[in-house]
Formats: sequence, structure tokens, C-alpha cells
Amino acid sequence: MNRPMNWPAGCLVALGLALTTAGCAEDPGPGNGATAVRIILIAAAQGEVGGGTVLLGGSPYGSYLAGLFAGSQRDLSMAADFMLESLAYDQENQQLLNRTFMLVAGDGRHAKAVDLARRLTEFDSDHGLAGLVLAVDAVERGVPGDAGAFLSGLPERGLSTITVPLLQAWLRVAEGDIEAALDALEPFKEKSGFSVFHGLHTALMNDVAGREAEAREGYEEVLRLAGQPTLRLALLAGNFFERSGAGERAREIYGEFIERNSDSLLMAAARRRLDAHGTPAPKVSNAAEGMAEALFNLASLLSKERAEEVALIYAHLALRLKPDFVIARVLLGELLQAQDRGRDSIAVYRSIPDESPFSWMVGLRVAEELQRLDMTDEAITQLESLAAARPERFEPLFRLGNLMRGNERFEEAVAAYDRAIERLPTPERRHWTMFYFRGIALERLKQWPRAEADFLKALDLETEQPFVMNYLAYSWIEQKLNFDRAKGMLVRAVELRPDDGYIVDSLGWVYYRLGEYGKGLKYLERAVELRPQDTVINDHLGDAYWRVGRRQEARFQWRRALSLDPEEDVAPKIKEKIDRGLGDLPEDT
Repeated sequence: MNRPMNWPAGCLVALGLALTTAGCAEDPGPGNGATAVRIILIAAAQGEVGGGTVLLGGSPYGSYLAGLFAGSQRDLSMAADFMLESLAYDQENQQLLNRTFMLVAGDGRHAKAVDLARRLTEFDSDHGLAGLVLAVDAVERGVPGDAGAFLSGLPERGLSTITVPLLQAWLRVAEGDIEAALDALEPFKEKSGFSVFHGLHTALMNDVAGREAEAREGYEEVLRLAGQPTLRLALLAGNFFERSGAGERAREIYGEFIERNSDSLLMAAARRRLDAHGTPAPKVSNAAEGMAEALFNLASLLSKERAEEVALIYAHLALRLKPDFVIARVLLGELLQAQDRGRDSIAVYRSIPDESPFSWMVGLRVAEELQRLDMTDEAITQLESLAAARPERFEPLFRLGNLMRGNERFEEAVAAYDRAIERLPTPERRHWTMFYFRGIALERLKQWPRAEADFLKALDLETEQPFVMNYLAYSWIEQKLNFDRAKGMLVRAVELRPDDGYIVDSLGWVYYRLGEYGKGLKYLERAVELRPQDTVINDHLGDAYWRVGRRQEARFQWRRALSLDPEEDVAPKIKEKIDRGLGDLPEDT
């Protein structure tokens, strides 16, 4: 088909609803999304999609449908490819143009995004994101006047009310008019929640303009306003004080941050440089980098609000203005992770230079994504490499233990946890999970004395931790040990987490084991309400019904438990209860 095809908006919506509510009901599985998309594309291009429905236009509709499907499978790069192909057939469709622009800009294809932005502004002259892309492109090309014109044309609504005045202020810095720049920032001073934002960029602008006294005052003020500065704010302020000869003030800032975040590799690196009397380069040295900082700040805020699609565009634009902006690259990787785009996030993380203080940290995230992609061997290799690179850090070995435990490789999990715990000079409160998870692995290996010791150690570190109390108390119950202590633990655990079905079930089960069937029944019924799909909880409720004489209901619950795919050694026991019921004693269960 050679002529453009104008699709009515209703048709587009109908196609989108059809695909998102029906065609995406089943996940094709890890690694198979692209194959599934291509199958749909081929079927659509041949004129048929599901049930023999003929689509007029063939290829353009097929590309559109495939683009929707790719988007639903989190393959947004492929979705952009298909939407671009579809747009080629219908260049006047504004809705399609806007969606394609968002995908392309979010995928970091700047040249194509600029082209689509120009076309979008022909339909909608105050399209906020299109104008922003064009403004950043103008700054990158060294035409700040054009950037100012694009920004001035944007509407005073939504995100533009923050982005536009901020970038315009930095354009004033580029022109050498620092007073006009600071005046442009004034509205942020009174905007709720933006006082730190205002203070930071005021300090940065004075810093870039060479006004050291004003910058010093600005950094001190923003540190005061923040109370407990973020990592980025502490690094920016410390960087200024190091450069201006106030090394002791920088040391205070770094030290206070490390007191709150003792594992901060980045701050530790900054303090080591300070101790070596090195002088850092400015983190923001010109107006373009100031704009990049602003876009990064806004991308961070958007990510916290779960607006990942727009945050991705802002992060990519920050990197256009400052390609070596490593922390923006880290944020980009985080945003891709949030969208379940594991392979894309790995590629971004691996683009971070090895010499960067961020490199080791993002290596842990690479391992995390490899694990999610079922690339277990690669994840293990990654974690072992990270553990070898920093022999003093426990995190890679702790994660290795979690990986092994999740794959039911319990002996290897225990070995990894052992190595991780050996790296702890003194276990602290935050390390309780290490002992808890090792205890679980040991319990599964039937090494109960060691497991019990780990659970008790976890409770020493984190008193009344409900998950630990539940696991320990339930294990005691199953071994017919410490019933009174187990009951006390579980009563408290339920008080702390009344809507946790597993914990509520455990309390019901301890009452059952103590022969208090009526009291146990109340909790077991509640547990099934909270966790209706759990085999063990349904089985427990069936046992309780039998003990109080409600035998028809008991068999119903056992059949329910049997339908929920119980473990291989449990199914025969449930079948026997359905056929024969229970003996007279709870021990017979």
C-alpha cells in the first residue's frame, strides 16, 4: 500500500484496547517477547490477527499492533521501531505521531526525536516535551537564542512551570547575566517543596559565575534547608568547599553523610581524595552542565513519582548536554530497571567507566538483572568477580547466597552466607537478614541447631522482627518444641502484621497443636482469606474443621489444597485425609 492511511482515533483506541486486554493475557516468557511480537506482525501483515479478523491496510495496522504488543512486553525499543514504521504510512496522524515521539525520545534516539518534535510542534505549538527536546538540541548546537525561543513558546502549565523557568535561568547564565538568572529562579523560593531546589541552583549559578562568596553562602543555606543532604547535594557542596580551599568544611559534610550511610562508596572515595590533598574538577562548570543538572534533578523527582516514561526523556536529555554525566547514567539504568527492561539496563550500567566510583555499585545491579533474566551462571560469575574486587564488602556474597537459596541450592547458599558473615567486623542491626536467610537455608538442610542459632541471632539484632519470629516459632511447632514460647512470639507477630496470611496461619496452627481447635480455627479462617491460593494454609484449615466436627467443610478445604499444586511428598497425605479423615490426635496429621 503506497498512500498514507488516516486512522480514526476511535479505531486506534479500539485496537489498543483489544491488544492490551486480550492479546497480552499471557506472558510469552523471558527472552521470547521479540519472537511473539514478530509472529503478530507477520500475521497482521498477511491481513489476519486472531480469529481470522481481516485488517484493512495489512502492514501499517500490523506494525501498529506489533508496536502496542512490544510496548506491553516492555520492549520499548522494538515498540519505537514498529511505531516509526506505522507512522510512515500515516504521517498526519497526530495521536500516532505523539506516541511514536514519546517512545523514540524515551529510547534516547535524539536525532529522530528532534525530527518528530519539529513535526509535533506543527500540530501543537505548545507541546511541552517536544519544545524541550528542541531547546536542548539548540543548546547542544550552540544556538542558545533558539533554545530560549522554544522555551518561551511553551505553556505555563504542568511540568513546564518548573522546567521552563529553570532552564531559562541557566540560559541567562550562558549570556553572562547572573542577576537575571537569579531573578528567574525566584518563583521557586515560594513554591512548596522547592526551597532546596531553589537554593541548590542559586549556589550552582553563583559558583559557575565565579562569585565565590555568594556561592559559599548559597551552599551553606541549602545544606541548612536540607537538614540531611542527599548524596548528590553533599557531593556538590563538598566539591565546592574543596575547590575553594575550605577542605575541613568538606570533610565535615562527607563525614556527616558517612555517619548516616556508613556503606557509601562514593562518599568514601570523595573523602579519600580529600585526604590525599587532591583538587577535584567542578561538577558543574558551565551553563549547559547546569541545565543538565536541572534535567537530572527533575528526572529524579519524576522517577520517585513513578513517571518513568517522562523521567527517561529527561535523563536522556541531561546526557545530551553532559555525556560524561555518570550519575545521570546510573539514574537511566534505574529507570530501565523500573520498567523491567533488564537487558537495556545492563547495557547502560556496563557503559559506566570502570574507574568511576559508581562502577562497583552498579555491578551489583547488573547481577540482579542477570538473575531476573534467568542468566544464573552469568549472575554468579558477576557476583564472585565483585566479591574478589572488594574483599572487605559483604554485599556480593550476601546476594550470591540469596540467589542460591532462591534456586533451592541450599548448601551453596549457606557457603555464600558464611563467607559474607566472615566479612562483617561486628554484626549490626541492619545485618539481621543475613542470619535470617542463612537460618532458612540451614533449616531446609535439616541442620536445625545452626538454623535456630541464626534465627535467635537475627532476633538479637532486630528485636521482635515478625518474619523471624514467625519462621522460628513455626519451626518449633512443627518439631513439637517450645509451644508456649512459640505462641507468645506469634501473638506478638500477628499484632505487628495482622494482615500477613503466613503469620496469622502460624498462630492458628500453634493453637491447633495445643488442642485449642476453636481458637485456632478463627485464625486459620482469616489466614485463608488473606492467602486463598496457599496449599499449606488451606490444608491447615481443613484439619481444624475436622477437629471441630465440620467434616464436609474439612474435605472441601483438603480438595482445595490438593488443587493448588502441593509439594510432591505432601499430595499423598492430603489424598489420604480426603479418603479417611484424621485420627483422634493432632500428632497423626
